[in-house]
Amino acid sequence: MKLKLLLIAPFALSISLALAITNIENKPESEASMAVTDPAEVIAKYIKAIGGKENVDKIKNAITVTEAEVQGNKISIRGISDSENGRLLQESSMNGSVLQKVVMANGKAKGSFMGQEEELPDEVAGLLKVQTYVFPEQQYEKLGYTLKADGTETIEGEEAYKLVITSPDGRMTTTEYYSVSSGLKLRTSSDVTGDISYSDYTEIDGVKIPMTLKTKNAMLPEAMITKVVSVKLNQQLSDEDFR
Repeated sequence: MKLKLLLIAPFALSISLALAITNIENKPESEASMAVTDPAEVIAKYIKAIGGKENVDKIKNAITVTEAEVQGNKISIRGISDSENGRLLQESSMNGSVLQKVVMANGKAKGSFMGQEEELPDEVAGLLKVQTYVFPEQQYEKLGYTLKADGTETIEGEEAYKLVITSPDGRMTTTEYYSVSSGLKLRTSSDVTGDISYSDYTEIDGVKIPMTLKTKNAMLPEAMITKVVSVKLNQQLSDEDFR
């Protein structure tokens, strides 16, 4: 069985299971785009904007619950990112029934769809590793991803730095956009997930988290709005949370 996974992480969905480059029309370069050629500058500005490196580094794990509505059906997504121990859980449910679930622990990943479980390939587990971090952006290069600054574009009415991020094996690429003025991440784009826009940043325990996500892709008849309904940081986690 080929497992079809729909991963909707509330704020850590920077790189999806299958990262791919998005074809977006190039815009003329502005002074801002010519001034920034180092992706590390964009990431550093983002980390500062969401609370600063000291506060970000204090966050060891996060438990989030988000809700979205698709064609009149409400979907609940529960996610756990355990940066400290390299563990991940993403579980979506509808009307109390689990639709799909992805778990990563001890370097291995498994997924289930409508109750049928299978172990995921090592290359998928490798891509999931970045999602075990609550704020994965400052881990990209450490994990072997290549970052390239590619000018600016207008996103949601704001000028944004465009970063092209390529996976360690060089086969998969995603694009992220960060506001020139605020430093906040505005959008993540890939062929698989489509465009995911982030807004309503709210401070929780010293760090800012986007509470609204808007997803557009070819599989959705209209944009899907996902709302973060709860966020708990630095919780006591056990192995039972990742089974």
